[in-house]
Amino acid sequence: MPILTRRRDPYIREKFTKEQSFARQHAKEYFEKYPKAQYQTEIESWRELQSRNIEFTMKRLRGPIEG
Repeated sequence: MPILTRRRDPYIREKFTKEQSFARQHAKEYFEKYPKAQYQTEIESWRELQSRNIEFTMKRLRGPIEG
C-alpha cells in the first residue's frame, strides 16, 4: 500500500477585518510588500460585514518567484 504524503500548500493566506478605508489601504500596502509579479498576490475573497467592516483574505506565495 503506497504511503500518502500531504503536499505543503505553496500559498499563505491571511485574513483581516478592517473598516472600509483602512481595508483598502492595508491591501494596497500588502501588494507593495508582496508584489503580484513576484508572489502571485491576490485578494482571494472579501465580504462586507453588518458592522460595515470588510473581511478579506489575502493570498500569496510563501516565497518570491525567481527569474
